[in-house]
Amino acid sequence: MSSELSEFVRLAPLGLIVGAFGTLVGAGGGAVMVPALLILLPRETSATITAISLATVFFNAYSGTVAYMRMGRVNYRLGTLFTLASLPGAVFGALVIRQIPRNLFDPLFGVLLLSIGGFLLVNPIGSAAGSSSSDAASNRRTLLGSIGSAYIAVLSSLMGIGGGIIHVPFLIRILHVPAHNATATSHFVLTFVALTATLTHVAMGEFNHGLPQTMYLAVGMMMGAPIGAAISTRIHGSLIVRLLAVALCLVGLRLLARFF
Repeated sequence: MSSELSEFVRLAPLGLIVGAFGTLVGAGGGAVMVPALLILLPRETSATITAISLATVFFNAYSGTVAYMRMGRVNYRLGTLFTLASLPGAVFGALVIRQIPRNLFDPLFGVLLLSIGGFLLVNPIGSAAGSSSSDAASNRRTLLGSIGSAYIAVLSSLMGIGGGIIHVPFLIRILHVPAHNATATSHFVLTFVALTATLTHVAMGEFNHGLPQTMYLAVGMMMGAPIGAAISTRIHGSLIVRLLAVALCLVGLRLLARFF
């Protein structure tokens, strides 16, 4: 078996699993992809790891968004506003990560995983709380969402996670967007944020190597995204998100254990 085929057989199934799960919970898969890449590619820089992850998140988000658009779940008004607010942060995060070495990135990412995992264990993705129907309340939530999206974009681009794992709970818990619409709208925003961050990495030369691995993962991600979208109509997400939370905590602990 050639080295290219061996690499494809190793990475494409990973992309399929991450793509299906990422679309199911509206997270894009970056929170799972980055720790997997940190383990599989120990010699790569933090910038290369995040570049590969964000590129695969784009393919997953694009494929998932198309599926969700056909289902009529995307809130285009919120999605467009949050995308416009997020794009500068996506560029900024992609530039800053070049200054962070792996021996600092790994423990920082470990802390982030523990924080996200702990939050999701306590507050798994579920139904939105009741919300006020007044125009003033709606406008305040939209403004809050735009500001939140801008900060989420910086963090998600910096860490290579796409941001859906943060964005979806934010849309549901803070902005009271119904869960199915939140996951679909998050994917819509992720498509443009991940593309912008990826193009920034391309301009900075991060894909001079690592492009084959990115394509192998992307093939699996695009195959997995429609599967996740289809499953989302038949399953309640809270149990799956709790399982993800446990996995994130375990990987976070593993990353931190290397430094103690």
